[in-house]
Amino acid sequence: MSSFISIAEGTQPDLSSTTLIIPSISIGNIPQLAIDLLIHTFSFAKVGSLDDLYVYPFASPVDYSKTPVPGISRAIEVYHCPELQLTLVQQRSPILPSYTDVFVKETILPFIKAFKFARVVVLDSSDAGLVEHVHAGGIEVYTTEVLLSKSLESLKLSHETQELQELEAQEQQKHSNYVRSLLKAFNLPRIDKNVEVNVDFMVLVSFVYEGDNFYDAEKLADKLGEVLRLKKVDRWTRPVSWFGAYGDKPVPDAVEEGLFG
Repeated sequence: MSSFISIAEGTQPDLSSTTLIIPSISIGNIPQLAIDLLIHTFSFAKVGSLDDLYVYPFASPVDYSKTPVPGISRAIEVYHCPELQLTLVQQRSPILPSYTDVFVKETILPFIKAFKFARVVVLDSSDAGLVEHVHAGGIEVYTTEVLLSKSLESLKLSHETQELQELEAQEQQKHSNYVRSLLKAFNLPRIDKNVEVNVDFMVLVSFVYEGDNFYDAEKLADKLGEVLRLKKVDRWTRPVSWFGAYGDKPVPDAVEEGLFG
């Protein structure tokens, strides 16, 4: 049973053969910010949402870039752009503690299997201070082939326990718990040799320090556009939710201005 809930009751959008882009919940919220840029820069339309049983309850006004939009945003929403053949998941609420594997198994995997996406791209971010041989602002791309080669490297080191443990520790620092759970679900790196990897999988990881990460999000969006061969964007469109996040506008000092101005 799919975890997808269509906004058009009784009908399902045709998302098959599109590329699915999923954000992780990780340092600086950079994956979510990059998804925001895609939604508001290109012609994406909301087509539905995913079951939010395993994330914190969430509801908010609909974000926008120019004209206010009526309605309510949910915790996990799905957007589609037929022109670009892209489908996006925007997740605005963290997964409940200890439910990451269950969320992947019961929410994300059924959605992916139901619509038979041509490719799955996961956006991730990691603390640049915890990973050796990377610099802040750097972005690494892991394709299915690269991830499979990681499993081969693990096999080569299987007789040298210390080196294998060091390799595993390095990989854990590069990816969030959510992404590691997704990779495990798709048998990447290849742990079970009897299970075939039948999906084109890719992970983009941005290595950053936490703070004002808007620029990092734009860099990640640029890199994603390069990887997917999208039209180059000279200036990304930022939604109104970005403004004021770091004190960019005065604090409201009257009741009628509201809590957030």
